[in-house]
Amino acid sequence: MKKLLLLVVTLVLIGSTIAYFMYNKPHKDMGSASADFKMAATELFEQFDADETAANAKYLDKVIEVEGSVLSVSEEEESITITLEAGGMLGGVICQLDPLTKHEKTSFAEGEKLKIKGICTGMLMDVVLVRCVIL
Repeated sequence: MKKLLLLVVTLVLIGSTIAYFMYNKPHKDMGSASADFKMAATELFEQFDADETAANAKYLDKVIEVEGSVLSVSEEEESITITLEAGGMLGGVICQLDPLTKHEKTSFAEGEKLKIKGICTGMLMDVVLVRCVIL
């Protein structure tokens, strides 16, 4: 009985230790992360618009570098979101700047050309990239 109790306690301690280190694992530095894909914002949006399932399989949780023109910028509290024009009447590519990174530039003009790198989280009405950095 004591051996069984010792085994259970040991397994709980090992599991707790693994969980603690997984929870506190540092985030990937987006500035130095290499892009899995590089493309125009219009191309990314078109692929999601044509076949969202295939695009999710290809791009979901991947680091993507997109280039496009600023359609709009919104700031809420400490969050800056840039929407890149993607040629669609109802959609674009939404890029949420990484709150863990110090950005050299935080104001953008409509029509300005940008290269942005971020992690793709899929498509709602727009393709969404999170933890973005300006290149």
